[in-house]
Amino acid sequence: METDDWVCLENGEDDYVIERFEVRVKGKKPLVINKPNYSKLVFGSQQYLNIKLEPAKQFIRESVLETPEPLSFDEYWRMRQVLEQHLTK
Repeated sequence: METDDWVCLENGEDDYVIERFEVRVKGKKPLVINKPNYSKLVFGSQQYLNIKLEPAKQFIRESVLETPEPLSFDEYWRMRQVLEQHLTK
């Protein structure tokens, strides 16, 4: 059986429990997802940011798993610019 490291099979003390996920972009209503699961995070981010699946997964990795603090708008915007450059290649 293949497992995905992003899927929480059992709630342990090392697992992330996300109560609220929020992304804000100037000129758009914020994306707010309460108690999201992985697929809601990826699909919501993908639709909101208008990006493909792999960049959406990377966005989730960087905004949730690889930082102890929420992203600021400036950090998000820099990440968005990098993703857009990557997608145009």
